[in-house]
Amino acid sequence: MEKQKVFKSSYISKLKDDVNSGKSIHLYKENEFEYNKERELVLPMVKKPEELLKKMNAKNDLESAIALYEAYSDFTPIQASDERFWTYLSHVDLFLYMQKRWSKHIEGKVDNEVKYILEHWFLQSTSQQNLMRHSLAGLWWSVYLSIDNERKDKYELTKILFRQLDFPTRTLGTYNLGRHKEAVKGILQFIKNNEELFNSKFEKKTRFITKYLNLVGGAKPLSYFDRNFFISELNKVKEKIKEV
Repeated sequence: MEKQKVFKSSYISKLKDDVNSGKSIHLYKENEFEYNKERELVLPMVKKPEELLKKMNAKNDLESAIALYEAYSDFTPIQASDERFWTYLSHVDLFLYMQKRWSKHIEGKVDNEVKYILEHWFLQSTSQQNLMRHSLAGLWWSVYLSIDNERKDKYELTKILFRQLDFPTRTLGTYNLGRHKEAVKGILQFIKNNEELFNSKFEKKTRFITKYLNLVGGAKPLSYFDRNFFISELNKVKEKIKEV
């Protein structure tokens, strides 16, 4: 089986420079991204998954997230934070998916093509916030944080996370909570336990609970607690959530 490839870090800098200068904007509208194959590296311990592109669905982020995670389910958090990997996937292995999912620059619907391409094809940094916001890394991390192998449906909580696009990327991803699997699972379980509460104003209410737990984290070491702690904390402010 073919080994997974990544870009050299120095080449990523060049790719970004070419976008910023406008030199390579047209390449992001082609059927295949033209790049220098001499600037690739092989990850000797990682096999390239077969037919991943066919499993990615530009119209269904949940389906794509599960496919991407399953393709690289053995990744450690360090591997899944590798800018070289995600940039290679967005430009080579999953380039056609990226074009279909993020096509406004092709359709002429963006005022700033440079900004649009940099935001979607590149990681701005390897901080957890930017990993969650990246078009591909965010999919993998969302599943990693929410998958629960002890459930009959291990993606039960993942499905809740993908109800609203900004929930994993900008709501949870903005806070340190997004780094803590038990916190994420606690939040998602609370939502599941209170479905009627989240039938309306889902985005506002999820923003409220993440902000609230972030404040709790100012006084308590959240990384030491399991999901039951977070469920308990949210139950304390259930009436306030109703008023949001």
